[in-house]
Amino acid sequence: MRLRKSAAMSASVLVVLAAGCGSAGSDSTAVASGTCTADRVGGSVTQGTLLTPRGLDPVGQPGAAGSGGTEVQALFDTLMTYNTESQVYEPQVAESLTSNADFTVWTMTLREGVRYGNGDVLVADDVKRNVERHQSPANTQVSRGEALTIASMDVPDPRTIRFTLDGAYPNFPHVLATDVGMVTNPRVVDALGPEQFALNPRGAGVGPYELAKYAPGEEIVMTAKPDYWGGPVCIQTLRFISIPGAEGTLDALRTGELDVALLREPPAIAEAREEGFGSLPTLFNYGEGIVMNSAASRPTADVRLRKAIVAAVDPDAVNKRVFNGTALATSALIHQDTPGLYSGATGPTYDPDLAKELVSEVKQSGWNGTIRLLADNSPIRINEAIAVKALLENVGLTVQLENDKSLAEVVGKVASDRDYDLVIWGPNYTNEGLWALMNRQLNSQSKSNYYGYADPRMDDALAALRTATTPEQEQQIVSRMQEILDDSPVIANFAAYEEDNVHSPRVGGLILTRGSVLRYDKAFVAGA
Repeated sequence: MRLRKSAAMSASVLVVLAAGCGSAGSDSTAVASGTCTADRVGGSVTQGTLLTPRGLDPVGQPGAAGSGGTEVQALFDTLMTYNTESQVYEPQVAESLTSNADFTVWTMTLREGVRYGNGDVLVADDVKRNVERHQSPANTQVSRGEALTIASMDVPDPRTIRFTLDGAYPNFPHVLATDVGMVTNPRVVDALGPEQFALNPRGAGVGPYELAKYAPGEEIVMTAKPDYWGGPVCIQTLRFISIPGAEGTLDALRTGELDVALLREPPAIAEAREEGFGSLPTLFNYGEGIVMNSAASRPTADVRLRKAIVAAVDPDAVNKRVFNGTALATSALIHQDTPGLYSGATGPTYDPDLAKELVSEVKQSGWNGTIRLLADNSPIRINEAIAVKALLENVGLTVQLENDKSLAEVVGKVASDRDYDLVIWGPNYTNEGLWALMNRQLNSQSKSNYYGYADPRMDDALAALRTATTPEQEQQIVSRMQEILDDSPVIANFAAYEEDNVHSPRVGGLILTRGSVLRYDKAFVAGA
């Protein structure tokens, strides 16, 4: 059987290779259908993404689709993969994955004869060394937290590795479907050193593509491997570029400069769908809102002020003003369209009178009412920030707006410097890997908790979420989390968000996996 995310599981869970590797489809009947076959080999594809990755080493990558996730996936592949249609984890480079009765020990068998681009055979000790790289304190990205769920590893033979975890984790296959599951050839890493390897990881991956050119800020070009372990690779050249703004990116898709485009702005996504482009969307809960820095030095350390900001925000007003009504407006942690996870719990209500009362209380404690709001300088974020500023000033706050920085600079100020009071931000909780995503942001002990958030009730709920084995258990836990966030908020949410990999009808066989990441191993260009 295949492992369903958070499905009820027996004492010994076996993940076996699913028959075939079907592609994610589109609602558009004009989109090329089927999968890559030998007679379809040929053609090139250019994809537009949100940010150019800082390097191509899976260690040190943010992991998101818009900042290098699809690119590193093409080079390195993953041990496991997430099937977004069936919501199950399936073996990819691995052949199988089994657990013991309490989900604390997992045994993985590798496929036989999988080779890196330089001809070396992938062996289980390479997997062990790869996980250790992710666990290193030198890795400051989110993959370290994923890898640290593994307490120890042993390698009985060249194709087998046994993972002993730091506790029960029924959803552990998620870890091996992320950057941690992208095995880098340790011999190439050792020869080049980590810095040079990130710039030129040729020969070091088992994915369908090899790096041809990496020009940071300009383009990334890859060529298909003739001997990929998964069969023929149809699209011979992949090119990744970043075009500023969703409308500019969509225009490039219309003119044929792009064949695939990752979009994250609701109006542009709506336009693309109306025009008949293929659509591979991912729903992100807590996708867009105001993150409040709860660190002791910030005015929002006061929970009364955080509650006031939540009460001051009207999701419907932001949706109409900024997104022309195309966004999934909600204040709730989990949007009602989330399959298998929505419990019926609603978020806080818009209440400007309560917000004014709470702001007045905090001011009486000696605070002057001035607060900084950070947003990147993309047109839609500027509009969001202006709308939010008006809502906050309506309840008695004085907002100092900072919206002159790029998205990359804002990410640095939040994730590295922690230099903000409020920021327009998307925490982005997807249906798969929910515990891992929430734990690293909301656990009081997490090194990736950029928000200074600390609530022992949330820590307890997160611990329960990690060990949940059924959708019903997850629903109960996230419903409890909603109650905690109502009482002790850290995010004034105003929309769940979709990212969409929209694409030309001539491109078929694209496979959507976790977090908007695309797999190109079965993709093809019709008529190439």
